[in-house]
Amino acid sequence: MKVIVGVGFAMLMWITGYYAHFLPVPKPDIYPYITLTLIGLFQPVAIFWMIKRNYESNNHLREQLEVTINQNLVSLRGSSFYTELASDKIFKVAEERDYLLIFQNTLSAIIISKKDLPKTDMEEVRKILRNIPNVPMHLIEKD
Repeated sequence: MKVIVGVGFAMLMWITGYYAHFLPVPKPDIYPYITLTLIGLFQPVAIFWMIKRNYESNNHLREQLEVTINQNLVSLRGSSFYTELASDKIFKVAEERDYLLIFQNTLSAIIISKKDLPKTDMEEVRKILRNIPNVPMHLIEKD
């Protein structure tokens, strides 16, 4: 992905460098424009379409979850699975306006919708999470 973005950036620099006269590059023919269009427009659309298709075809991802959080453990229960994450294995916790994200690693997170929790429960969750040692926290102080 970094290589593709790098190629797209190089194409953009080539095209703007030529027309802005700040780079001594040859006049771009049709191929840099095609490459830039494919990378900038069609690739994000294709990625979104693949993610949407995978989500809609996977019943496991669309299950209603029951999440339990305590000082030692985060547990998830769906209709087809049960998963536990020890609190010392939490990579980081981030709170957004509408969601609480408990990261297992840099790419995978447990997403909890805050609209499904009463404010008193959200305060209790924040309190529990703050007491977990050695986990980076990015929590909102007040709603």
